[in-house]
Amino acid sequence: MRNSSVLPSHSGPQFKDKPILSSLGGGGISLGNSPTGGGGGSGASPIGRVTLRRVILFSGSCLFVYIVLSTVLGLNKPDSASGFPKVKHQEHDPYEDLPNPVLPDDNTGAHGGRRPPPPVPVRGVQYGQEYPIQQPAQQAPPIQLESNPSLAGGDEGGNGESGGGAEGESEQQVQVDDDGNVVNPGDQGETTETALAIAARARKASPVSYAQMLSAVRREREYAIALMVREAELALASTEVYSVTNKNQMAPSNDIHDYLSLSKYFWPNKDKPGGLPYKRIDGHVNPEIETVRDYRLLRTMIREVHMMGMAYHFTGRKEFADKCAMRLKEWFLDEATYMNPNFNYGSLRKGEKLGARTGVLDMFTIFRVFDALHYLKQEPTWPQDLIPQLQEWFTRYVRWLETSTLAKVERKGNNNHGTYFDVQIIGIYLFLGRVDDAREVALQALHTRIDPQITARGEQPEEMERKTSWYYSVFNLQALMTLARWGDDLGVDMWFYEGPQGQSIKKAIDFMLPFALAGGEGWPVENLKGYDMTDYLKCLQIGWHIYGDEKYLEAIEVLEPKVRKDMEDQKIKTVSTFMCDMSTLMEATTRGGQGFVWHWCLT
Repeated sequence: MRNSSVLPSHSGPQFKDKPILSSLGGGGISLGNSPTGGGGGSGASPIGRVTLRRVILFSGSCLFVYIVLSTVLGLNKPDSASGFPKVKHQEHDPYEDLPNPVLPDDNTGAHGGRRPPPPVPVRGVQYGQEYPIQQPAQQAPPIQLESNPSLAGGDEGGNGESGGGAEGESEQQVQVDDDGNVVNPGDQGETTETALAIAARARKASPVSYAQMLSAVRREREYAIALMVREAELALASTEVYSVTNKNQMAPSNDIHDYLSLSKYFWPNKDKPGGLPYKRIDGHVNPEIETVRDYRLLRTMIREVHMMGMAYHFTGRKEFADKCAMRLKEWFLDEATYMNPNFNYGSLRKGEKLGARTGVLDMFTIFRVFDALHYLKQEPTWPQDLIPQLQEWFTRYVRWLETSTLAKVERKGNNNHGTYFDVQIIGIYLFLGRVDDAREVALQALHTRIDPQITARGEQPEEMERKTSWYYSVFNLQALMTLARWGDDLGVDMWFYEGPQGQSIKKAIDFMLPFALAGGEGWPVENLKGYDMTDYLKCLQIGWHIYGDEKYLEAIEVLEPKVRKDMEDQKIKTVSTFMCDMSTLMEATTRGGQGFVWHWCLT
């Protein structure tokens, strides 16, 4: 019976089985069962009839087997036959550089670690205007810890990421041990510790379980909010008018709307008629400053708006937002109570016709109001014209900061006054959407604040000359750290910056640390009024979050119980820095989260 193709298209006569070879050598060996075969018998050959179809099928089968074996076993495979050419030289192992990388000096922080990458700006919205919000710089992709199942090539069509590599490159499978460490190929089992492995080891060494940590976090958060709401409710209950018009004496301008405050360290001069002009006695506050209430009312307004704004954020209570709107209108905008946008008579020394440049400092905490506005504007009944009106007021005020003689002199200060000038004006620039101007101030601060204000050992000479040298050293350190937080938002790395002699914020923290642990004993210069640790402890906590220096954590373990005891004994105001700690962990050095909660930790 004649065989026929299983394919319908092969049923034509042109594909009928026809013998193509019936004999070899004309009467030799019989190769087929041909009726016309010569020289041979008529018995059937074990091979059968050799037809064209059978030759093609047999050849194709052999070729298919050869291709499969070549692909699997790599037999006689030319370099160009694969997207992964043969390696003709030993490639550098990219994982050898992971542990403790050696960096140039300008990329190494004071703590010896790698400096975080600068933030990369993206577009965002603040106060209804576009401005660059900082996001983390793009990190290197994570190490491929699992072997690639498609090393023989990329996706179909050659478009796979692993296919088509350039000549000379090779793909290496990464082996990982049970602890997450990379095992270096060819290094006799040597391992390279990954960032994950380091973090995992540190996590295992935690002094508390994860459940204990969660319990502590929730309890601290509830306590912090309870303190915040208590202050906000006290502010809500206050019926006093907060205004520059609420004073019993006027500035030399005789304009009731001009802000007036008295220099705190100036006293009547016994050698002059009437004691005028007053003379300076550093470190001793003249209680006469309380007779002019503009300073006290300004700071109270700022603090209460901040607290009520944050309380609104955490509770959603509309009355907090309403009271904030009222206070802001009362101080800045209402016809009867507004303040003129200048500090021409701030820190006035009696006997003088104008205020002192130090009066500019009175407004530096204003960024707290701007922080609160981010939350307050979410209230559906919030006055839509209030923020634009405030921006108009601060546009006039910042023009005074940029052009007035008093402000220019204050800006040149080499101590805390110059630092807090930068803190103040950066906050205002951001509120007005002038991000480039804010960034320029932060960049200049590297050389105008850190370089001249901190020595190679970490002293702050200008502050240590003061009679209350400990207080002012901490006070300026807080300003520098606040500037560094602004720098995070603006893409300026101040935390890890080192000056020409190695000056840095971290060294300023480190210099004070042994004296803090010793209760001030051994402090090298004169100091009045003791060694309060409350604000330095805040700096240490921030330092721990930023630098991860274990000695900070050990010092916090010693100092925090002492500060807490003073709070419980009502020697100092009870505060919580929990919100600050959480905000710092999530935002500092990595992104421009604005630090709305963060700021109250330092000021």
